[in-house]
Order: sequence, then C-alpha cells, then structure tokens
Amino acid sequence: MPFKFWKREKPEKEKGEAGDEKKKESPARATAAPEAEPKSKAAAPASTVAAAPKAAAGKAEPVPGPAPPAAEVEATLAEVHAGLVDLGLTIPGTKAVFRKRVAAMPGGAAQFAALYRERPHRAGTQVLATWLGFTAPADFDPVQLLADVNLRLSSFKLSIQMSDVTWLDQELSLRKARLRSGDVEKVVRFKDARDFVKGVNELIAPRKLVFLELETWAADHAFLLVREPRWEKLAATQLVVVKAPQTAVGGECGECGAAVGANWHDCLSCGVVFGPE
Repeated sequence: MPFKFWKREKPEKEKGEAGDEKKKESPARATAAPEAEPKSKAAAPASTVAAAPKAAAGKAEPVPGPAPPAAEVEATLAEVHAGLVDLGLTIPGTKAVFRKRVAAMPGGAAQFAALYRERPHRAGTQVLATWLGFTAPADFDPVQLLADVNLRLSSFKLSIQMSDVTWLDQELSLRKARLRSGDVEKVVRFKDARDFVKGVNELIAPRKLVFLELETWAADHAFLLVREPRWEKLAATQLVVVKAPQTAVGGECGECGAAVGANWHDCLSCGVVFGPE
C-alpha cells in the first residue's frame, strides 16, 4: 500500500484564526517499503510537523559532512553526468561543460560530491536546474518567464507570443493571457509559473517538446526543456526529481488523495505542502 504524504502548511490568516488552540495531528500511516535511497526520507509521516523553509534547487546547501577525497569527487562527477545522459537530459559531449558548471557552484565539486553522497536527488536536481534550467519566483513576471521560455525554444526555431494579460482575481493571484505559436492560439489562466508553463507545453506538444518541472523544495519553480521525455526512467530515478503526473509514483497526497512523487515538496493537484522529505 502506498503511503500518504502530509502535512499542509496553513496560510498566515488561518494560523491567526486558530489562536492558542492546540493543533491535532493524524496518526502516521506510512506502510510502504523503504526507498532505495537510504539516507533521505521520501516524505514525512502524518505526525511530522511542517518543514522549515528549504533551499531552492538552484541554491547550494551546506556540506553535510567532511569533504570527500579527490578520487570520490571525480567518480561522483562521472556518475552524475552519465546518469543525466541516460535520462535523456543532456548528451555525452557536454561532460566538460558539466564539470565547469559544478566547479563554479558555491563550494565547488567537493561540496557537490558531499551533498550527492547524502542526498543524490538534491545534488542532481540542483545542478540540472542551475546548468540547463531556469527558475521562476513565486511572484513571477509573465513577461520575464516567457523570455526564458523563448530563449530555450529558439534552439528549435520556435517562439511564443503573449498578449491580453489580464487580472481575473488579484486576491487569488489569478490571471489570464493569450499565447500564440504560429497559427495556434490558447488562452491560459494561471495562478503561478506552473500553470503558465502548462499552457506553453500544450502549444509545443506537436513538436514533441516539453518543459519539465524540476523540484526546488521551495515556493519557486524550475523548468527544463527536453524533447521526448523518457518518462519511465524519470519516474524511477533517484538522481533528479521531476514533477509531473507521469512521475507521481511515490504515494498519495494526504489532503486530496492524488498521486505524488517520493521527494515532492507539494501536491500538483491541490497545492498542499508536505512535511520534511
């Protein structure tokens, strides 16, 4: 039986209404078999309190232990790059560029290898987001997000135009815009960058392209453009965390019952934020 992911973090106004009333916790229901990844929990049980804010995928985390020896660092770089190639997220010829990107990260290759030793999915997702992906903050600007989208689409001689950006409900952060690619138009209603990119994906689907959402473990969103995603491998890997219905194989949301991934920060269906991974 898959386990359920909890717990929702309440908005500030809900917390204020609660007053001094003691919060009740549901009993844990985690009954699934342990993950292949030994040192990182997949999700919090029901009795775990909500997590403190976590670092986004594009931000370096503290070294979780002593810096690994040089031989281990070299082996880690080779393993991660080979894994990304196998997942179809890059090509073999990018090995030198990948090494330069890791070296330029805060803490360099040693910190990256140390993080990979403890949390491989965080290390892999972090470097992928900063190397080939792009990030949209929670209060994103649709114009800037579209510029990042078109920069990636230009490699495929594609672009998307946007017009008629309108607020539908400012209190709910709900907007709409008209997107156009060639002769095809689509009206997109969106609250966040995830909704906006869904509309973009529908327009570029005939070209077998898709912007994958990478986990950030924060309110920000990160995306990566790929061609013909290898969904089966992306759902099974412990190297990167891709958020999509096709990779929701880690359990189900304790709030709405939707399928979710093992290391997801929030539910794609209802938006509830889970506890510590």
